Amino acid sequence: MKNYRRDTLIYRLKRFLKMSVLIAIIAVYIMPIYGMFNLAFRSRAEMFANFFLITQPTLENFVEAYQYGAYSAIVNSIVITAGGVGLALGLSILAAYAFSRFNIKGKNLLMFYILSTRMMPPITLIIPIFIMYYTLGLKGTYVGLILVYGMMALPLSVWMTKSFIDDIPKDIDDAAVLDGHSTMYILFKIVLPMVVPGIAASAAFAAITIWNEFLFALLLSGIDTKPTSVLLSSIRGERGFNWGRVAAIEVIYILPIIILVFWLQKHMLRGLTFGTVRR
Repeated sequence: MKNYRRDTLIYRLKRFLKMSVLIAIIAVYIMPIYGMFNLAFRSRAEMFANFFLITQPTLENFVEAYQYGAYSAIVNSIVITAGGVGLALGLSILAAYAFSRFNIKGKNLLMFYILSTRMMPPITLIIPIFIMYYTLGLKGTYVGLILVYGMMALPLSVWMTKSFIDDIPKDIDDAAVLDGHSTMYILFKIVLPMVVPGIAASAAFAAITIWNEFLFALLLSGIDTKPTSVLLSSIRGERGFNWGRVAAIEVIYILPIIILVFWLQKHMLRGLTFGTVRR
């Protein structure tokens, strides 16, 4: 009986410690987001008052954010991200299918090279790209930003999409060939519908990469194509920083990516395993 009580006490103590650590970890991640939403709805008068409570919530920060051009910047971010993701997926599907289904000489070396380009520090490439864009007239244009972001998201998209296509038995392709179907028909009508979750995961990771990027956006965007990440870096009022307006723009900036992550979370979890977990 004494041992039973001791074991029960130890079990409860371990459970309490685990729950405490779990709550502490969740709080570390949740509190900054809570603080951002909290500040966005505060007036200037109570900006640095009680952190956890708002006595007079207001939308004036969102009105100021609109006047400051936040909504135009969000539209720019959406256009650039959608274009970059579309370009990366279009090219990655073709490349991934070729790497998965055909015997290409030096395939492993090429795949490694593609992945290694993703690991290269972006700042080492910014000067030649800036000069090239300036010469070609692509600086400050949507096309220029979409091209550079499409290429930036391409390596990971190729690897992820290939891993999902590898999961599809090649016998299906062989049967379709015997039926007289072309390679493009097999890819777009047979294989692609079977790897939609993988395509969704690739799209989600590409969108997050492009949405959060700052360095290329800062140097290659223009006044009319400035995304939200660049707008946030340039906020400064006549009387210093208006933290409520900054928080309001951050809320507008972060909401689309939160919605996307929750919407595609199931596919993203599998995407993190690169298709190694079969269902």
